[in-house]
Amino acid sequence: MQKIDLLGCTKEEIKDFVTVKLKEKEYRTKQIVHWIYKKRVTDIINFTDLPAGLRDKLTHLVQIGSLQLISKEISQLDGTTRYNFKTQDNYIVSCVYIPKLERKVVCISTQIGCSVGCVFCHSGKMYFVRNLTTGEIVEQVYAVRKDVGEINGILYMGMGEPLLNYDNVVKSIKIFLDTDMFAMSKRRITVSTVGVVPNIYRLADEKLGVKLAISLHSYNDEQRKWLVKRLKFKLNEILEAGVYYAEVTKTKFTIEYVLIGEINDSEEHAKFLVKLLDKLPKIRKFVKINLIPYNTIPEEKFIQSKLDTIEKFKQILVTNGYLTFIRKPYGNDINAACGQLGF
Repeated sequence: MQKIDLLGCTKEEIKDFVTVKLKEKEYRTKQIVHWIYKKRVTDIINFTDLPAGLRDKLTHLVQIGSLQLISKEISQLDGTTRYNFKTQDNYIVSCVYIPKLERKVVCISTQIGCSVGCVFCHSGKMYFVRNLTTGEIVEQVYAVRKDVGEINGILYMGMGEPLLNYDNVVKSIKIFLDTDMFAMSKRRITVSTVGVVPNIYRLADEKLGVKLAISLHSYNDEQRKWLVKRLKFKLNEILEAGVYYAEVTKTKFTIEYVLIGEINDSEEHAKFLVKLLDKLPKIRKFVKINLIPYNTIPEEKFIQSKLDTIEKFKQILVTNGYLTFIRKPYGNDINAACGQLGF
């Protein structure tokens, strides 16, 4: 019999398991949750305020986590750490810890492989295997937190398209937000998507209030179809969904734009992007833009944009009223930067 992974359960699900399946008092739920999330103990035998009989039952019926840490790589450039885990079915899942000055952030994966097929991303070159379970998503943050201490930022920006694993991603967010579990601030969680339009609307209506980032990468549908191979939604549909999300959640959404040398990084391209955005009059109020220099991947002939090219691109957006930042890459020397987790 397959054990239940408690890291993939909400507090309400743990309560139902304890009171209905095990016929125990409800307060046992609080004790179990406290041991897992506040004391960070994963060996049930050490839940010392539970009766020995209950601990024995739990040992046979549940597990706390399913991933096996197989390697940990630390960047010599900036201290970014890549954690590589093996799943129970022998696939590799990676997440990245980014120790910024102002906060500690974990970038997590949601799928094994990716079905979207972005040509500049190594994950897009892998075949899609499966969605990660809720427990596998949550455990990435749990493992990093046990290793480095408190985490105050979560990015759903690792391998996979989060909104194509919608149910497990939403459930994991609820676990991260629960004050008895991770107690994360909703404004410290960002879900990134290439633009799965129906699920952007669904996520808005969940009223979870987490931040949204939309990977745009182009200014017209024809080029984007070449860059992002297997996504059918048009740019105007994606941007309209982003504005809806921002209005409902009272947040700004982020446009992520990977700049690839001589592909989408010229001054003309920046002006075309402004024209695209200007079609939605309200968008300036709700959007900020992150420009992401392309990170190289093997067997691709793409080149990185020059620094002055990136600056000129940014200035055109800023001059036209768009809050714009250039995102620094982290962990380039250990294949932990954006687009490199498939290595």
